[in-house]
Amino acid sequence: MMTMMKFNHSFYASRKFPLFFNRPYVIAASFHSINRNCKDSKTLQDAVYTFNRMLYRNPVPPIPEFTKILSVIVKRNHFAAAISLIKHFDFLGVNPVLKPTIYVFNIAINCFCHLKRVDFGFAVLAKATKLGYQPDCATFNTLIRGLCGNDKLHQAIKLFDRIVKNGFEPSVVTYGTLINGLCKSGDTRSAVVLLQNMETSTCPPGIIQYSCIIDSLCKRKRFVEALKLFTEMKRKGVSPNVVTYTCLIHGLCSIHSWDEALELLSEMHARNISLNVHTFSILLDALCKEGRITEAESLLSLMIQRGVTPNTVTYNALIRGYCLLGKMDVARKLFDSMVDQHCAHSVISYNILIKGYSENKKIDEALSVFREMCNEDIVPSLVTYNTLIIGLCQAGRFEEALLLPYEMKSHGLTPDISTYNTLLDALCKNTKLDEAVKFFDSMIDQGCTPSVMSYNILIKGYSENEKIDEALNMFSKMSKNGVNPNVVTYNTLISGLFHAGRLEEARMLSSEMKSRGLKPDIVTFNTILNTLCKNGKVEEARSLFNTMDVDDVVPDIVTCNCIIDGMCKSGETDDAYGMFLSLSARGLQPNVRTYNIMIDGLCKAGELDKANTLFLEMKANGCSADEVTYKIMVQGFIRAKQTTRAIEFINRSLNGSVSADVKKWLNGCCPPMDQKILSSSN
Repeated sequence: MMTMMKFNHSFYASRKFPLFFNRPYVIAASFHSINRNCKDSKTLQDAVYTFNRMLYRNPVPPIPEFTKILSVIVKRNHFAAAISLIKHFDFLGVNPVLKPTIYVFNIAINCFCHLKRVDFGFAVLAKATKLGYQPDCATFNTLIRGLCGNDKLHQAIKLFDRIVKNGFEPSVVTYGTLINGLCKSGDTRSAVVLLQNMETSTCPPGIIQYSCIIDSLCKRKRFVEALKLFTEMKRKGVSPNVVTYTCLIHGLCSIHSWDEALELLSEMHARNISLNVHTFSILLDALCKEGRITEAESLLSLMIQRGVTPNTVTYNALIRGYCLLGKMDVARKLFDSMVDQHCAHSVISYNILIKGYSENKKIDEALSVFREMCNEDIVPSLVTYNTLIIGLCQAGRFEEALLLPYEMKSHGLTPDISTYNTLLDALCKNTKLDEAVKFFDSMIDQGCTPSVMSYNILIKGYSENEKIDEALNMFSKMSKNGVNPNVVTYNTLISGLFHAGRLEEARMLSSEMKSRGLKPDIVTFNTILNTLCKNGKVEEARSLFNTMDVDDVVPDIVTCNCIIDGMCKSGETDDAYGMFLSLSARGLQPNVRTYNIMIDGLCKAGELDKANTLFLEMKANGCSADEVTYKIMVQGFIRAKQTTRAIEFINRSLNGSVSADVKKWLNGCCPPMDQKILSSSN
């Protein structure tokens, strides 16, 4: 047994109980305040009444009878009430009515930890040791859990190390509590080290500890480590349970690793581990989000066959799946069937259906579901209103959308910045800039401070509607109001200035952006490079392109397309082709626009054979040619007065798999003098 540990007042700053616990009248007041909002107030009153009666019996019942009642009060989360009783009857005093056990001290410590006063918990421990009571495993487990739960993990680790140093042998619960705290804080590495320490202790790790770490690794997308630990766990003879498998399946589904998830599902079946409703719902939700509704339906059938009753989460997953596929009639029928299956609709169920109708351009049906929701006394959430606002705006019904923030307030909801930004964005996208500015001002009047996104929306609205001066004025207003612009703000203004032909101002803004400590991103570079190339400043564009790595920005296919296009238009076809060939080395895959730019450049340079080779390579690489590609090729042959090759190209294309629009264009693209030849060849 460990040596008695001293926990004096210097171990933690303050060790005195609050003064109000010393006053008898507080008990009644405490109970009164608790009872007002508790459904189980009668149970609490009964417990207190029994507790008081027991103290006046002759003889007084033994202390375990009192601790039973205290435990009932604590289990119902009436922590302050339990503390008041303990303090009022001086159970922790020098001369108590009844000599307590360490269990009473543990109850007090537990209550203080739940009340987020771990320091008082340590004061109780100090008093217990001073009175000669020996702390047990539960004492330290409670304090460690309290420290972890109050974001004092470092202190929890120090306490753990201290008790081990003093000869205390931690239990599996002690280790598990600290592992759980480490995992919740994101320090999974330390949790694994602690797990390894358990293996050399008298209490080896069990399924709870392994599952806790595996779950933490999965939540942080560290699946290789999670699967490795899972394999190691099985090798050491610890059998996984439904929780372990569910953590892994959920994680694998989130990264679309279906084969691995299904393999685990088969392994569960082989081990006779029954899937619970949570596991089934995770799989169903993942399948539905991927549009694999047929597999989801099969899984639902399997679920019912195995006697697992679908719950609201299960139905919500399926309804969302049908909504994503646009099968609103099926989604509605499934929604209605929930009642027959004794499965209550939640606010999320209604939100899914409302969003489904809104995204499928059935806003009237969405509004009908909203009215049903209110009639069923289900209070709409912020998500409900924001979804309806988006739907109404997309349908062009702005007046109705603008009324919803006021209706929200009647339901006790305060519109958030997302609500206002959604309306602001919709007004700007529909060129209702005057209304947008009025609405922006009304935001402030209603106590909602515009965010950087709010300003960005208006700046973008002005820029895209060729009102760059108004956009710059809004930018100036933004800074005056203490809202710091971000990269998106600068990118929008730079693009607007370039579009207005004000290149010098755009360059100055780019420099200002850097001086504010904002790093240009890929959008910034692509905007500037595109403008430079369009204005024939290819050398300047190439020079800027070569400095991208200084700002840690990796060029994407859009960046390379800008440079290749600029070089082709300036007659530097060989350099353009060199960059085209370097794409794979950069880890980039050319898209149809890349091929069109390069093929057009080669055709205009008279390199038709190379252009034709690139056209064939394009198809071989799985990149489908579009109408623009065919036009470039045909016009290239015609421009070079190679009409026969043009006709041969058209014939090959018509015999291949091309769209009806492309066929129509190909049939009418050659000069009139060649139409008879083309017709006869068809």
